[in-house]
Amino acid sequence: MRLKTFSAISMAEAMDMVRSQLGEDAIIVSTHQNRADGHVEITAAIDSDSEDDYATPEARALRETARYGANARGYVPAEDFGPGADEYAQEFSELLQGALAWHGVPARLADRLIQHALNVGLDDAPGALAEALDEAFRFPGLSSDNRPMLVIGPAGCGKSVAVAKLAARSVLDQRAVQVISCDLSRAAAGEQLAALCRVMSVPFVEAGDAQELQALMAQAGDAKVIIDTAGINPYRQKERDSLQALIRASGAEPMLVLSAGGDAGEAADIARVFATLGARRFMPTRLDATRRIGGLLAAADAAGLAFADAGCSPFVGKGFERLDPLQLAHWLLRDPDTGVGAHQTSKAAE
Repeated sequence: MRLKTFSAISMAEAMDMVRSQLGEDAIIVSTHQNRADGHVEITAAIDSDSEDDYATPEARALRETARYGANARGYVPAEDFGPGADEYAQEFSELLQGALAWHGVPARLADRLIQHALNVGLDDAPGALAEALDEAFRFPGLSSDNRPMLVIGPAGCGKSVAVAKLAARSVLDQRAVQVISCDLSRAAAGEQLAALCRVMSVPFVEAGDAQELQALMAQAGDAKVIIDTAGINPYRQKERDSLQALIRASGAEPMLVLSAGGDAGEAADIARVFATLGARRFMPTRLDATRRIGGLLAAADAAGLAFADAGCSPFVGKGFERLDPLQLAHWLLRDPDTGVGAHQTSKAAE
């Protein structure tokens, strides 16, 4: 299978490029719009029987079984990549190893991702890494249902801004929404969130404890309820107990907010604690203000958390970025100095 990425100023032009170069049988793997310049990026794939593809019947059978059978991916022997396969595999492995190490991805997790990316058999580095990430993690994004959401996390991770962005999303979707703040630890935080809600004409109330929160939930009606909470020290039992009481009283989904750029081991420990409180998804934040995101992968791996959408701006109006395996692969492989573009192996660039 050949996988290529096309970039154009519009979706129509990008699709024309796909059809022109890969034909009508091309499969669209992923689409992404760069919010900085508006360009559309499409990754597409097509089966190929060229000499330097899966040359032997055995290798082709492995690919077909892996793609259309169970969830497992078939291992394609290096010799089936044709001449120079060993050098290519070595270069490909070193590229991924260097990128993941630079981001601080734990060694065991990095080894798993690299091995899977090599086994995929694609000649495109971002595409192969995206396949590995898709196998290792879940990317459901933010749901659009009406279930209440309670935003949790350590102090300083951007919970209040995330709450405002969630409220803004509901407003744009023309859905009734109400914000409840249980963060009475910092007056300024409550005032900031209240001011943002006033601008959006979103009802805002405060709850002093679990009992008050439960009463407010009963009065919410059909509105989407988004609840802000105080940042806690995840290693203090008393603070965990207080947060657990709010989660139970609200009946809401606890959504973990975790900022990028932290130590991978610490992020993993924090994620495990919040997973015991009921978190199943997490929103990465501050991706605009950090270059290393290995801690996010460590957190998801250690606690079994799924990736929701990501915060890439401190401004409420910017909303969230859709996070999928290909987008995450591009972030992991982009040049750390320029912040743009993905590294490619020499084979992928041909």
